[in-house]
Amino acid sequence: MIVVQVFLDAVAIRFYRGIGAELQSIGPFSAINFFVGANNAGKSIVLNFIHDRLPFCEGKSQRLEPNSPEVHRGSGEEGEFVAAVGVPKERFLEAVWERFPQAQMHVHEFKGKVSAIFDELSVGECVWFRSGPQIGDREYHPQPDIEALSKLFPDREWNALWRSVQSSSGGGLINHWIPQSLDILNRCSVLSFPTTQKIEAKRGIGRADEAFNGRGDGLIFELARLQEPGFNEDEKRDLFEQINAFLQEATGKPGARIRIPHDQSQVLVEMDGKVLPLDSLGTGIHEVVLIASFCTIHQDQIICMEEPEIHLHPLLQRKLVEYLRDHTDNQYFIATHSGAFIDTPGAAIFHVENDGQQTLVRPALVRQDKWRLLDDLGLHASDLLQANMVIWVEGPSDRIYLNHWIAAVDPDLREGIHYSILFYGGGLVSHLAAGAEEDGIQDLIDLRRMNRNMAIVMDSDRAGPRARLKGTPERIKRELTDDWGMVWVTRGREIENYVDHAALQAALKTLHPRIYDRPAEGGAFDHAFYFLRRDGEVHQAANKVGAARLVCEGAAKLDILDLQDRLSELSGRIRMANGLPARATG
Repeated sequence: MIVVQVFLDAVAIRFYRGIGAELQSIGPFSAINFFVGANNAGKSIVLNFIHDRLPFCEGKSQRLEPNSPEVHRGSGEEGEFVAAVGVPKERFLEAVWERFPQAQMHVHEFKGKVSAIFDELSVGECVWFRSGPQIGDREYHPQPDIEALSKLFPDREWNALWRSVQSSSGGGLINHWIPQSLDILNRCSVLSFPTTQKIEAKRGIGRADEAFNGRGDGLIFELARLQEPGFNEDEKRDLFEQINAFLQEATGKPGARIRIPHDQSQVLVEMDGKVLPLDSLGTGIHEVVLIASFCTIHQDQIICMEEPEIHLHPLLQRKLVEYLRDHTDNQYFIATHSGAFIDTPGAAIFHVENDGQQTLVRPALVRQDKWRLLDDLGLHASDLLQANMVIWVEGPSDRIYLNHWIAAVDPDLREGIHYSILFYGGGLVSHLAAGAEEDGIQDLIDLRRMNRNMAIVMDSDRAGPRARLKGTPERIKRELTDDWGMVWVTRGREIENYVDHAALQAALKTLHPRIYDRPAEGGAFDHAFYFLRRDGEVHQAANKVGAARLVCEGAAKLDILDLQDRLSELSGRIRMANGLPARATG
């Protein structure tokens, strides 16, 4: 797996296209960044800015022509175009310490003074810079308030700091010591960004003799170069095999391979013993191969991408993003109105809105932010089904155990992304039925209407190995078990019988120290959470949730009853529901 890179951490924009007088400070960025919003909200503005106007990127000017379509006109207000980039304050300070490891001031005093200065200069945990009037110049944004900074320390301390970072003497506080110190510190951190590329929304594989670009022109020629590299260019062949591996994942065909014919007239695919034009596999496969190829051929760059979801099923959308994350080393800025991307692990999500005057860009940091974003897209919980797999359990302690066990067998799976856990409550299980409409039972809850991919975990409540299941669990098992539904009836009496009895009783003793005396029986069909009190009575109302939390602080023990087998089946179904490959064993 390639280590993802973050070249650009944050940008600040004002008076650019749909962004007006309200400065939009956007970040922190990740390796993959999604700008999500409704049509005409302005999702492409940040992409256009990065591709065309990013400061400290070779060949990009921050000067807009008066009649340029990039000039903001929407709100009726006019003002100066602001283009700034943010550097995390801590990283900036590290660059200062490297530049001045042995300042004339005592090192701790020097670090304290510089840290205080950048606490004053930073906005939102970043120090911001914009290009200066001369090529190569840069200046702080906003401009430092020299008067305010002069009050941070006594004059003599500013003078000592100034002498620590340069060799002059004399001068004065306002004209020399403060501004020159700031200017020298400014230059400690290198600000330079790699080439930017843009993948347009309208794309297709063009002729081989055209220049290679984000519309798909020239892709055939580039793939031909990878297919038949020159002497000592094995790395190109490796890239070609990487693209083929993605094609195999996207099509579900292990032997699928791209082939470029001698005349470079089209892209062919070898698959199932046949050779077919790529176009014949459908527009979705055509799209993802084009995007994946472009992003594989371009490395160590910033790539802006318009609406990758066009023609793509949500499963292909996720496979594409997983490939970009795991097999390329670019940083991505993606404009989309697809809800399929908002749960991408490690990605930064930004909600783009237009209030009628200007475009606003806000990070979607918490779940409520993402809910508002989905509302803006017109998506509802019934459309999204909360997660691709729903697991129904009786209560909160079951959820704690299941999350702990799932993390032990398959740590890549995450609640809220790959699966959700919902509570039915033991008393309600008799009211649950699948296919209720087919049976004509309108008053029963049809679980399948909530999510096709589901599992239900139920206590058997059996008092012994020969005891029969009650009618309700047997009926639920019969009605819900199929390719999409799993019914897990505990092998023992209850979910707690899957827990190491000594560990469970130790947790109960911790929770009930005044009354706990000794464990009750701990067999597979006993009440595992019962214990004997000091008065000799059996305590039946133990704190199940508290005990579950304490038990799950330790390592999971899975070799109890059929726990390992059922967890393997459950995790496999979660993976299948999310379009994830089966987990490698061994």
